[in-house]
Amino acid sequence: MAPPKPRKKQSYKKLARKRLLSGLLVIVPAGLTVYILSFLYDLTAGRLAPAMRPFFGTLPNSIVTTLALLVLLLVTYGVGLVASAVAGRTLIGLAEAVLDRIPLVKTVYGASKQLVHTLSLGDDTTKFRSVVLVDFPRPGMKALGFVTGTIRLREGESGPPRDYYRVFVTTTPNPTSGYLEFVPVEEAEPAGISVEDALKALISGGLVMPETLGGGVGGGGVL
Repeated sequence: MAPPKPRKKQSYKKLARKRLLSGLLVIVPAGLTVYILSFLYDLTAGRLAPAMRPFFGTLPNSIVTTLALLVLLLVTYGVGLVASAVAGRTLIGLAEAVLDRIPLVKTVYGASKQLVHTLSLGDDTTKFRSVVLVDFPRPGMKALGFVTGTIRLREGESGPPRDYYRVFVTTTPNPTSGYLEFVPVEEAEPAGISVEDALKALISGGLVMPETLGGGVGGGGVL
């Protein structure tokens, strides 16, 4: 009996599909990044530069654009200072309460604010100590969780306290919301990936993540 012929055609198709997908994973994020940055520039400094042009006479456009960016950064920093003060937070809270009463505006403002919070989540990743796999929402199903610390819970009125991890199980693709779970230490399995890689997996809905999780593969212990 003659051996079966190798399916070169199918292997070539599979290889070509894999290469195209790899290329898209590089090109699409890069293209979106350029588009979003260009859009943000046109929306902010791009509108500020023409307004500043009359004040700088014959200065080159590149210098005026640079000055517009510096002014924008200074204004943003100043707004941040005001927002961090007690009085500033009160004023912003009152303004947001007014915006929440306007049907269309509250939808756009709320979505924009949630997007910015999601993009700035990287500043808070240092608060996540490690990534674990926990049984959620029921035994037999696994979910990624971020360990934020430990807590001792007493079981019953006279039972000895037991060590638990404080685990934040996020939603996807928006990792700014989720559930706080108290998981027994022995039931939290190290996911074996970094906090950054776990966030990428959650934001992408599982499209960008390693093929193997658990057992501490590629990472250390829980804490």
